[in-house]
Amino acid sequence: MIQMNILDALKDNYLVVNQIHQYAHMISRYQSTNSKKVKDKWSCEEDQLMESAISIFGTNCIAISEVVSSKSAAQVYQRMRYLRERRARSQCGSKIL
Repeated sequence: MIQMNILDALKDNYLVVNQIHQYAHMISRYQSTNSKKVKDKWSCEEDQLMESAISIFGTNCIAISEVVSSKSAAQVYQRMRYLRERRARSQCGSKIL
């Protein structure tokens, strides 16, 4: 019974990761056709994709960079750090007001 629950959870996780991976390939195909490809900028879709990958992989930047295929692990790490700092600033600001 426990093994079946683990297998079901792994299957569900695999389906989610597979969908995220397909979405990442769609984005990379779109970006490859776009002539103004800027590596340092993050699109809204890439941010959403990274947030989804974080919910699955935690803070594993290498695994997340595989999902967000247009970004390196270092870029993912920098973006995660920036978003964390931005959230902290917004939470501090809301407590002061």
